[in-house]
Amino acid sequence: MGLICFDLDGTLVDPLRAMVHCIETTCGELALQAPARDVVRRFIGFGPGELFASLPGLEDPARLDEAIARYWSHFEESGIAKHRVYEGIPLMLTRLRRQGHSLHLVTVKPTRYARRVLHEFDLLLSFDQVFGTAPRDRYKSKSEVLTQLRLQGVVQPGGYMVGDRADDMASGKANGLIPLGVTYGFGTASELQDAGADKLFGTPAALDEWFKTSLPGSEIHDAFSKSE
Repeated sequence: MGLICFDLDGTLVDPLRAMVHCIETTCGELALQAPARDVVRRFIGFGPGELFASLPGLEDPARLDEAIARYWSHFEESGIAKHRVYEGIPLMLTRLRRQGHSLHLVTVKPTRYARRVLHEFDLLLSFDQVFGTAPRDRYKSKSEVLTQLRLQGVVQPGGYMVGDRADDMASGKANGLIPLGVTYGFGTASELQDAGADKLFGTPAALDEWFKTSLPGSEIHDAFSKSE
């Protein structure tokens, strides 16, 4: 059976409304000018720390740390429910799981919050493991996270990396995974192609159909046999 690594934001869920809410709330508390929605979109996949570091008024490292801490506090309290799962994702994950494929979530979001998002939308049990970062870590790229997993033997060449940003494609390819790009998220087709995407998919349905054709097999396992 196959190994499939999925990105979270822009691949399984749309986090834009949640991010805008948490950023605007944090900026209001710190008397900062909140960035425009289009600016927030550009930072999806890179973590809120990178966005806050670009804002005027947060040049002091201590104040920047406070902004990031406040963001994650708001994220946990009210941001998680503001995500939106892309149509077709739950059924696709359940089917792949029932076929016996090994599914991993690989994200630059802190692991505890990634798990909370998956749990909120009944997606957590579809995954063997969830790999992310720690809330107070410096920013880690997808490449750093995935390379560490390869060195630990968790990720081995021959599987797939599904994501919506260049870092997903480049890091997947560098670690022996076949990079599959989705253009319904926040990265452009040219961004994904330039980073080495093997194939592009404009909708979750198109991605699901490709998996059905490329990884055929009977649904022989219980997708919900794990317990929290």
